Amino acid sequence: MICKKIGIDFHGVLNTNPLFFQSFCNLILANDGEVYIISGGPHDEILRFLDTWQIKFTNVWCIYDYFDAKNEVMFLPDGSFHVEDKAWNAAKGIYCFQNNISVMIDDSLVYGKYFSTPYCLYDEYSKKGKLFGKTIDFSANPALSLMKITKILNS
Repeated sequence: MICKKIGIDFHGVLNTNPLFFQSFCNLILANDGEVYIISGGPHDEILRFLDTWQIKFTNVWCIYDYFDAKNEVMFLPDGSFHVEDKAWNAAKGIYCFQNNISVMIDDSLVYGKYFSTPYCLYDEYSKKGKLFGKTIDFSANPALSLMKITKILNS
C-alpha cells in the first residue's frame, strides 16, 4: 500500500523537477492516493504552472491565502506584504497535521522544525531527499521513489 496523502512544496521542489513530479503525482493518484501542493503562493501562478506541465493534484494550499483569509496579512507601502515569521513558518506543518498528510516533501530547513508530519527534506540540485535519515532519489523512477517513501514510513 502506498502513502495515501503526500504533500509537495512548489518553490524549490516541484518547480525544479516538473517532469519527475508529473509522473510521481500521476502514480500517486492512480493508486487512490492524494497529492497536496503546499506552498507560500501565489495560488494562480502555481495553478498555471501545474496546468502547463499537466501535473495532476488533489488540492493546492497556499500560506498567503490562508493568512489573507484571516486578515492577518500586513501590506507595506512598497506593495510587499508581511506575516509574522513564526506563524508563516509553522503554517505548512499545521496544515499537514490537520489534514492527515502522510509525508511532506519540502526544501526548507526552517519549515521542517515546525512539523509533526514526517518531513522529507529535498535538495533541488541533487534531486534527492532525506526522510528519517534515509535517502530518496527523485531523479529517476517515480515508482521506486514512492515505494521507498512508503517503506520508510511503514518501518
